[in-house]
Amino acid sequence: MEETFLVQSPEELKAIAHPLRQKILMQLAVLEHARATDLAQAVGEPANSVSFHLRTLARAGMVVEAPELARDKRDRVWRNVAESYRIDSSSPGATAQAMRPATAWLSDLVARASDGGPADADGRRRTLVLNNVLLTADEAEQFGNELVELQERWTDRALAAAREHRGENREYYQLLLALGPRDAETTTD
Repeated sequence: MEETFLVQSPEELKAIAHPLRQKILMQLAVLEHARATDLAQAVGEPANSVSFHLRTLARAGMVVEAPELARDKRDRVWRNVAESYRIDSSSPGATAQAMRPATAWLSDLVARASDGGPADADGRRRTLVLNNVLLTADEAEQFGNELVELQERWTDRALAAAREHRGENREYYQLLLALGPRDAETTTD
């Protein structure tokens, strides 16, 4: 298994941009290998829909069949090809393709956070922090590195816990880290 799959082609970008496919990849990381029906139960979607998305991920090279784990020739077992997936931002259209679903999610998060505070009526935690910090270039690099390390540590911790306690109810939370200079030209009125 590769450590990191670098998402570069338009087909790969389209495959990974879909939120359900992201959930499928996450569940495969937890389960290590699974059938469409197992994944369907884990993500709360119909098996035929999950099968469609698995085939899309397979065409993009992100998942492969694991016939050695199948019960018979008709049984299809899938696994991830990498431990993580990273979008190559230099690929044409990568930013727009990756940001479209993230922007929609962020817009919804902002609306819900301003309506219900950190924990909404559904009891799920939502945190929104928008802040300006005066930093030197070196401080910004250190701050960014610390944010990435914190995210990686929690990702590893959560994946290990999900594998250890597979029956435990876990929600899909998304994290969007952004740190960069705030230029006046990027503002909108």
